[in-house]
Amino acid sequence: MNSKLYVKLAGNNLKKNKSAFIPFGLSCAMMIAMFYMLASITGQVTDDMFYGARTMKSVLEIGVRICGIFSVAVIFYTNNFLMKQRTRELGLYSILGMEKKHIRKVLFWESFIVGSFSILAGLAAGILFSKLMFLVLLNLLNLETSFRFVISIAAIKVTALLFIGIFLIIMLYNQIRLFRLKPIDLLNESKAGEKEPKANWFLAAVGFICLGIGYYIAVSTKNPIRAINYFFFAVLLVIAGTYSLFISGSIAILKLLKKRKNFYYHKNHFITVSFMTYRMKQNAAGLANICILSTAVLVVLSSTVSLYSGLESVMRTRYPKDVTAGALYMPNEDEEENIYDMGLLEKVIDEQCRKYGVKKENPESRYSLSLLIGFKDGSLFPADNQNLSSMKIVEGWVLEDFKRITNENYTLKQGEVLWFDNFSGEEKQMDLLEIGSFSARVTNKNELGGDIEDYFTEQDYGIDEILLVVPDRETLAELSDAYTEFVYGDNTETLHPVEYSYSFDLNGDLERKTNFCNSLREALNNAGIPHVSIVEDIFTTRQEILGMYGSLFFLGIFMGTLFLLTTVLIIYYKQISEGYEDRSRFLILQKVGMSKEEVKKLIHSQILGIFFLPILLAVIHVAFAFPILKRILFMLDLSNVPLFIGCTIGTILIFFLVYGVVYGVTARVYYKLVNE
Repeated sequence: MNSKLYVKLAGNNLKKNKSAFIPFGLSCAMMIAMFYMLASITGQVTDDMFYGARTMKSVLEIGVRICGIFSVAVIFYTNNFLMKQRTRELGLYSILGMEKKHIRKVLFWESFIVGSFSILAGLAAGILFSKLMFLVLLNLLNLETSFRFVISIAAIKVTALLFIGIFLIIMLYNQIRLFRLKPIDLLNESKAGEKEPKANWFLAAVGFICLGIGYYIAVSTKNPIRAINYFFFAVLLVIAGTYSLFISGSIAILKLLKKRKNFYYHKNHFITVSFMTYRMKQNAAGLANICILSTAVLVVLSSTVSLYSGLESVMRTRYPKDVTAGALYMPNEDEEENIYDMGLLEKVIDEQCRKYGVKKENPESRYSLSLLIGFKDGSLFPADNQNLSSMKIVEGWVLEDFKRITNENYTLKQGEVLWFDNFSGEEKQMDLLEIGSFSARVTNKNELGGDIEDYFTEQDYGIDEILLVVPDRETLAELSDAYTEFVYGDNTETLHPVEYSYSFDLNGDLERKTNFCNSLREALNNAGIPHVSIVEDIFTTRQEILGMYGSLFFLGIFMGTLFLLTTVLIIYYKQISEGYEDRSRFLILQKVGMSKEEVKKLIHSQILGIFFLPILLAVIHVAFAFPILKRILFMLDLSNVPLFIGCTIGTILIFFLVYGVVYGVTARVYYKLVNE
């Protein structure tokens, strides 16, 4: 056969199956465009472009990898739908005299035409909109830049190579699949799976158990470190449970509905239940995919929108005061005790304020010691990854600072400590505190609440907290050394030293405040203050945090769009595939007396049930995932729970609206197919 004939046959096939190939080509083009835009934007960001650019570039690079991997999976998945739908057509070619080598050439040219169109259209769209997306990202970061159109040759090469490779692998996969099938198999494969499946109660029970364990982990995990470690394990359990429930649990439920005679022997219920049961195994896998992708859309969008919207809350959680400067108190390493004149630190700050024309307000100062320790049943032990449930945050204060900050009137003698905590249990029976060589009598055991808790911690990380108040800074240094020996043994280097911190707000012009903050560390070092440690502020770090959260938000929109596109694509192809399969059945129903209006009503009820079951289960997944997501966001300093709730509800409502539009479109396509 002439090669031009193969091209002509391939073109005719594409025209005849345009309802399947056009959405496939357009969706591939959209994924190619999105990949190019992400790759192009990532390439345009340089480390010295602005403060926080390095962080943003790292986040975007992760997004490029995720987008590439996801594109491979989606294109392969939709290609299977296409091949499933066209197997009968290819079988007819073989029956009519075409050899497999001829059919393979037709498939090659079909893939070549669709792939070429997708890559060229996707690159064109990506080049056209990449600069717009870059400006959107910079606008999210509150950055100004001059518009300059740039075509990234490197991004074009990467995109073209990736998707050419994907289409070549698809061509090879289709050729191998065709080679292994006989003509009669091609004719019958499109009906594979129509044998009524049996209810697998064991697999259904496994699905419920997996979901239950995943939900329990999400709800019960309080420790934020465990939340991060357990999150992906819980996700895998929920995914496994979702597939098991849709594949086996749904069939089991349909079997139970069949046994309810009052429900089953109704003209609409009878046909709907019979149709769904007849091929539920095939149906269920698609529904499970839709449910999982819908959950991914809701989780990604609600989390990233919350982080970006709550940026100011994040900043104030991380920086309760505008500026914090501090120095380590390490008397064991210094011969002169009088070098620890912390009044000098305040004096240098006052001089810098006068120099840059800014005003210091609401100053606070204190000595503090922050530790992590294992504490259970009245016993202390070094904290490690094996004892996260018993880990406590311990912070030590000096009595003088405690009284000044909290306006509490306590007294302490040497060898005594005050104890405040936010948990209950046998630990409260401890009257003698012993950490290594440090020993002190606990004189007061009180709840950590009110003003004391506000000063002690700015963030609820889900870890139990203990505040110890000691008589003076020398005792605090002894506690530090004893803790180091207790945890690290012979390593006598003080890894957790006492720190003096001085925090305050700044009033003045933003440029002046920024210049003040940029020069503060150098001024403290030049003044001879020993062991200057922390010098941080809300002004110079804002852009870095905005770069990370803004790029996360931008990436979340990209990934959410990609997941949503995939969901719509799966729904569309599922409806087309089922429309072709149901056409003959509904034709028989009309021939035996069912009117077109009754058929349309039946179609509506069947599609409605199938459509909204995955999204309802996805909402349940999100509801159970909310507690563990909240803990993870706490680690990113987002403690505004009402904001997270509002963003999650808003995302769900918008997704329902989009989902409803998709339902309307695909229902019309399905109805048109079954009535042809």
